[in-house]
Amino acid sequence: MIKYEHIQVQSILNRLNDKLDGFSCVYSLNPYRGCEHACQYCYVLSDKYIPYKKKDEFFYKIQLKTNASFLLQESLSKIPIDCLIIVGTSCDPYQPAEKEFKNTRSILEVIHDFKNPVHIITKSDLILRDIDILKKISSKTFLAVSFSISMNNSLSTIFEPRATKPSKRFHAISMLASHNIRCGVFISPVLPYIVNENIIKNIVTTANDSGAKYVSVDELNLRDTNKERFLSFIKSMYPKLANRYEIMFSKKSVPPEIFSKSIQQLIENEAKQLNLETSVIGNYKPPKKQLELL
Repeated sequence: MIKYEHIQVQSILNRLNDKLDGFSCVYSLNPYRGCEHACQYCYVLSDKYIPYKKKDEFFYKIQLKTNASFLLQESLSKIPIDCLIIVGTSCDPYQPAEKEFKNTRSILEVIHDFKNPVHIITKSDLILRDIDILKKISSKTFLAVSFSISMNNSLSTIFEPRATKPSKRFHAISMLASHNIRCGVFISPVLPYIVNENIIKNIVTTANDSGAKYVSVDELNLRDTNKERFLSFIKSMYPKLANRYEIMFSKKSVPPEIFSKSIQQLIENEAKQLNLETSVIGNYKPPKKQLELL
């Protein structure tokens, strides 16, 4: 059973980079702690990132940052207008909790007021509820919506049991694209020996047909106890692959470079054939004007 908790946090923005593709700085923002989608591969389940002592609570105990929009107003008044805000780096901002509590909606309204560029990452078609505010943001500044899609519906049922099915995510891309909202697909993570070349090619093709402007890729990342947990899951669901996974992740948290490069090259080749970009930012040039400190 999902449990919701209302909490007050001390800060809402987490600085990630000093510069990225012309932006003077990059911040991440997560409206919630925990995520109901229960993705078995989620990197947040590692000791480095997990917000709870009991890791499985991450899927069932969702903490609502009730002062998020207030803190964001304070924070955005003190940073340059060309700082990129990435919403949804360690939880889905449009997980089921958002339907009732609208934390993400309130955050987008603040971002609209301050005109900072924003990049939203999600697996949910609930984002369609907010087309109105997304259109307003897009008319004033940079906005990109990246849908994480790395498998078909049948695999998603196994690895992302409570997430919106990929077919519905593609439909959401079509709807947003019809309103001239920049969308793309993160093929992330690519599960070795499970997500095959045909699946990847189909994702790229369907992304293009749905109106996506770009595709990108990220590899499976398994650390410490999260690696143990996921390898145990693979052993139970794909016993013939268990030994391969043990070897592949025996020394590093990511697959061997030769594997990652081959996937990257495959996606770049497919994207090139369809004139898809491989950059979230594309040709956007951030403004250089800075906000004065209040």
